[in-house]
Amino acid sequence: MRKLIVIGALLALSACATPVPQYFTLPDSQYIHPGRSSNEVAVRVYLAEPLNNGGLVYQTDAYHVNFARNHLWAVALDNALASGFSNKLNRLNPNYTFVPAARSSSSQTLKIYVEAFQGSYQGKTFVSGYALWPNGQSRPFHVETEQHGDGYKAMVESLNFGLEKASEAVVR
Repeated sequence: MRKLIVIGALLALSACATPVPQYFTLPDSQYIHPGRSSNEVAVRVYLAEPLNNGGLVYQTDAYHVNFARNHLWAVALDNALASGFSNKLNRLNPNYTFVPAARSSSSQTLKIYVEAFQGSYQGKTFVSGYALWPNGQSRPFHVETEQHGDGYKAMVESLNFGLEKASEAVVR
């Protein structure tokens, strides 16, 4: 009997040690239609392979990258970025209506290739890649933003600010 109590206590303690996943979302990742529909452009985001694992990415030193297992994106990152880019581009460029590709029937597609979307041991976040416009014009972006505070929440806030700056580079 005593053995069963000890085993039960150990199982209860091990359950407490299991980390609980935390889910994060970018503040501007819910698409908001701007109320105009002329010159619709579909926005499709392509992620570099390391960004496709569902977790936040953190560079721990000059040579290593950590993929979070318990700090995850609430929705697929490519979809969240397509909505975020669309919202930001609609505020920056009223000549077009940018719509995430999953919601658009437009034959014109703005392809955005994201190579880095991560935090860093340097206290910065990085958002880099390039956009390919329907007319073939390419616009690279590489944004480094200071992370104010520690932790994943501060990292996500800094990444969102970097996404804003990347959007500006796409439409300049």
